[in-house]
Amino acid sequence: MSVPRLPRLALSRLFVLIGAMLTASLAPAKEVNILFILTDQHHANMLSSAGNPYLKTHALDGMAQAGIRFTNAYVTNPVCVPSRISMATGMMPGRFGVFQNQMKATIPSDVIENSMGNLIKRGGYDTFYGGKTHLAPELTPSQAGYDEFFRDQREELPGACIEFMTRDRDKPFFAVASFINPHDICYAYAAREESPKSKALVNELYRQAEALPEDQLPPLPANSAIPNLEPEGVSADMQTTSVTPAILMRDDYSERDWRNYRWIYCRLTERVDTQIGQLLNALETHGLAENTLVIFTSDHGDMDGSHQLASKGVFYQNSAGVPFIMQYKGVIPPGVVNDHDLVSNGLDVLPTLADYANLSAPDFWLGRSLRPLAEGQTTKAKRPYIVAENQSGRMLRSSRYKYCVYVKGTRRESLVDLQEDPGELINLVNSSAHQNVLNQHRTYLQEWITESHDTEAQSFAIPSETQG
Repeated sequence: MSVPRLPRLALSRLFVLIGAMLTASLAPAKEVNILFILTDQHHANMLSSAGNPYLKTHALDGMAQAGIRFTNAYVTNPVCVPSRISMATGMMPGRFGVFQNQMKATIPSDVIENSMGNLIKRGGYDTFYGGKTHLAPELTPSQAGYDEFFRDQREELPGACIEFMTRDRDKPFFAVASFINPHDICYAYAAREESPKSKALVNELYRQAEALPEDQLPPLPANSAIPNLEPEGVSADMQTTSVTPAILMRDDYSERDWRNYRWIYCRLTERVDTQIGQLLNALETHGLAENTLVIFTSDHGDMDGSHQLASKGVFYQNSAGVPFIMQYKGVIPPGVVNDHDLVSNGLDVLPTLADYANLSAPDFWLGRSLRPLAEGQTTKAKRPYIVAENQSGRMLRSSRYKYCVYVKGTRRESLVDLQEDPGELINLVNSSAHQNVLNQHRTYLQEWITESHDTEAQSFAIPSETQG
């Protein structure tokens, strides 16, 4: 006898209900300050606390030691603008017509009213946004509830954010620190070509990498090979004219080129880690660490040489997977690594912020508050899957597998067993032993299409053979 499974919509609403029920018992004695730290193009394994031996991320490692690090966090779209719109609204960016950076968003007024800055400001917070925006006009700091906006996204940002956080005030603060790096890795190809498109910092790092002996450079990643059954949709929309022309690099980069690239990426990540460290140190120095929730994540990753690709925009782990760390000293237990729950940063950040700020969640959010998970509360409402999207297709990650379907190509699907094949080298779509798994994930995607009103995907998603 089979046990009926709750539809995902019911599960999503159950997550919200559980969060609301727990809020009263979990509420801190004082109003909580909130610091939301965002980097750009930072994949989940670019942390020494994640086991990467080729860099040292002292600040973020310290944050992980003081709180919880989620290892299965994904973006809703592995490109800047749609991902950032998603985090700001708690919605899938494609529902606003945004699948890539150049697309114009159409955002309903109720979503704007409940977007990150407006919602938290309405909850009685002093609000600050510093650094990179890359958002729809209606969501930029001057339009979306932020009292102050500081434009610098590099060296000057920590000082401005610290000055805001450490002021005397009679209200809690909400500060967003949005750093540009390690995004400058985008210019590594131009630095090799001595192109004017590059930046002075990356040019200097490239010269340093080129001068190093090979044994001082990171090796090729273990999954540097191109999968034999890679769907054509993975590379169908890659542009040779991009600042990072990943499709050209796949053809002409040598092993040394990739190792130089990876070394530069490590140095840029260490650079932004130092800047993040200034913020975390200031919280300690000014006695704010015990009453400040800190959340860290990124808008997307970087392929970092995996499958002979650079940059972002694809559904491979290094592109769609991001770091996600929460710290709230005395409330979130320290040193926890959560490697079993799925996190959608685009859908889950805003419900989590609302939960800690004691604000009600609108009924159109599809995400959940991560507060119960972060604080070690028992919940049986386990999320069965999360979804990412772009103009090329859709990705669905379940607890063990990743399923992708693409708009273009004769080979339009991939299915990977991330438990047995974390490097995503074996496409199981044609495996007779995995047809039931494949059909289950097709069914999951059809559920998601209905629940999230993803009308675009309905035209290319492949229905399960078990459906009527």
